[in-house]
Amino acid sequence: MPDWIAKLLQEWPLVAAAPIPFAIGFVGIAVVISLAVAWSYRKRADRPLLDHGDRPGRATAAEVNADALERMVALTIGSRWTPLNEAEIAALSTRLTDIPKIRVQIMYENALGKELAQSFYEAFKLAEWGGAALGIGSGLGHGVTIGQGSGTATIALKSAIEATSQVKVAIVRPDKPQWPGVVFLAVGINSS
Repeated sequence: MPDWIAKLLQEWPLVAAAPIPFAIGFVGIAVVISLAVAWSYRKRADRPLLDHGDRPGRATAAEVNADALERMVALTIGSRWTPLNEAEIAALSTRLTDIPKIRVQIMYENALGKELAQSFYEAFKLAEWGGAALGIGSGLGHGVTIGQGSGTATIALKSAIEATSQVKVAIVRPDKPQWPGVVFLAVGINSS
């Protein structure tokens, strides 16, 4: 008989006299061993993706993380908007002179859209739209938008911008009436 079994049998009357502390100790040791085994298993389960990423058709963890990070940045911060060039600014300001002047609030979501918003503002100033204002906004969404509503000024401004540049403009809440005397032009996140 092994020595440890003999020692256990020798101490068994002590264990039988105090079963609760023995059970607590036994359960505690079992929990510690179980946690150690689970941690070791998780460590090994993560390893194949990291170690075997060089196999054809399998991405490494770094590539997966980089792709996820790029998607997150594109959706939350976006990429830089290309501002209108001098010819586009001049063409837009010419088109704006034919549109009845109202107040226009030009906004940009972040620094990546500021130059495009400034180029819009420059075109409005060249067309002598005294009610044009430039400022930062938040919660402007994705893309370049104008609104609210699909009134005459909103549609005319959308058409003028799209006819003189590569920028596509979406109308915010086209089912609603245009706000009286004011339109906003918002440069949101460039997620493309």
